[in-house]
Amino acid sequence: MKRTSWITWRIYFTTIPIDIVVLILAADHKIKNWHEVLIWGLVALIAHIAIIPLVIVGVNQSQQWRNWQFDLSFLFLLGATRGLVINYCVDSFNLVQTVSDGYKIFNSMVALPQWFVGVAIFVESRRNYERTFRELFANAMRREQETHERRNILPAGSSNTDEVVARLQFITSNLATDIQKLLHRPDALKDYSIEAERIQHLIDDDLRPVSAELWRENKVNTPKISFLTLVQIALLQSRLRVFQVVFISVPYLFVGLNGAFGFRIAIFQCLAITAIDLGVFFLIEAMHRLRVLSRIQTNLTILITLCTFPFLVQFNFIPADLAISSDRLTVFFGQLLLSSTFIALLITVNGYSIIRQQREEVIASLEKHISGERYFSSITKGGEAQRNTDLANYLHGEIQAGLTASSLLLQQAAKSGDSDLAQEALKRASGLLNQDLTNISYTRMASPEVKIKKIVEAWKGIAEISVSLPSFDQISEGALRSSVQLIEEAVANSIRHAKANDIKVSGVLKNELLTITIISNGDPMTKGKAGLGTKMFNDLSAEWNYASESGHNRLTFTLVNQE
Repeated sequence: MKRTSWITWRIYFTTIPIDIVVLILAADHKIKNWHEVLIWGLVALIAHIAIIPLVIVGVNQSQQWRNWQFDLSFLFLLGATRGLVINYCVDSFNLVQTVSDGYKIFNSMVALPQWFVGVAIFVESRRNYERTFRELFANAMRREQETHERRNILPAGSSNTDEVVARLQFITSNLATDIQKLLHRPDALKDYSIEAERIQHLIDDDLRPVSAELWRENKVNTPKISFLTLVQIALLQSRLRVFQVVFISVPYLFVGLNGAFGFRIAIFQCLAITAIDLGVFFLIEAMHRLRVLSRIQTNLTILITLCTFPFLVQFNFIPADLAISSDRLTVFFGQLLLSSTFIALLITVNGYSIIRQQREEVIASLEKHISGERYFSSITKGGEAQRNTDLANYLHGEIQAGLTASSLLLQQAAKSGDSDLAQEALKRASGLLNQDLTNISYTRMASPEVKIKKIVEAWKGIAEISVSLPSFDQISEGALRSSVQLIEEAVANSIRHAKANDIKVSGVLKNELLTITIISNGDPMTKGKAGLGTKMFNDLSAEWNYASESGHNRLTFTLVNQE
């Protein structure tokens, strides 16, 4: 899974209100009335809109470069452009600011990257939370299914699903009977071609629709993790990263204050803020270590104190010659901006840090915010639906691929007159068509090693497939299961849609990421309507992409390899 880009449209639109609030409350100008509040808000909006052409370029190039060096450099450019537009608007609206044009540009170059990166980190944290919870939830559903199987209780599907599967079983059984008859007629080359067409019709008219329906109707939605839930987890479930936030925010604060009020006031204010924040934090944390306060009580006390105490200090204890303003309203709004920024940074830093903890801790914190009844009810339903999801995978994967290969081989045999090849193809098709489709579950599926061999064998005579993967002992159960399904689908698509006959599958394991690459020859694949294959790619991988290069098709899947 790639790092979240720091330049996206989602981040751009999210930072609009941040830009407006920050510019209105900035210390480099004085606001005398509500009219000026509206004017400065308009300036912020204009400046943010003005960078759209550059954002268009940045979003595209960020996807190409995929590294933080490019993102950060481009964010500096966006910040400088924003600063230039603000200076132009200040002159146009006859506004007054207490810093030079150059300093305003510099300040914007420092501020805008912080907003974009901060939002990106929070987005990534939320995505990681949801991915972690989704994986663990899926494992819980599968354990529920396995419990049923150990008790010899097969989870029932819906009546509609049972009817659809029964109809499919009837069709496959009839076709299997006809194929058995052909096995005793090695001279019936014309009939071989007809049976190839019947098999293909079975795939197009029945197997694909049924597997898509089973996948769609029996997909269980994981309980959602709301924004408020993540905020609660970030601020209340673990030790607050106050020291890190102070380290990040104080240098930026100094830059702004120094430009507006000079070095003396800037250094005093920064030292005062640092002393207050760290002093309050360590004092209250000491109470937690002494077991006077629980973790939640400790964090709430820190948050409330750090959001209120600085106001009292600014109003009552800061000497007049070291204050940012003699106007109490200006001081109030300035401190409000600081407190809001502090909380936002805590949410971001804490959220990003927590996800790096042990998965058991993550799921425990998430479970606290999900109704137990809802959580376990969803798991139970998921265990029941898993049977049908496994059936969908089986029909769409092994059965469909095997029958497609048989159909292609029969067509080759009819054209070449090779009765031995036809007999082999008919035997393959007969074995697949005689499967009991009503009792396929995950635990009955072959092991990953056997499954990979089956994929290679299924297309024998149609395509040469080589597979080179890391040791299965190094890959988690979930990543291994998903990678096999992805390989199966990707190989089938390469043969069906691109007419590939040479396919190379490789895998690289690095840190907690497993990257699967499928390179095949054949025609370039065209992007059409998203089908079950695309849905599987989206659901089973953290990220995937396709590229046609030098006469070859390349599919790349990234999976998270965690137990």
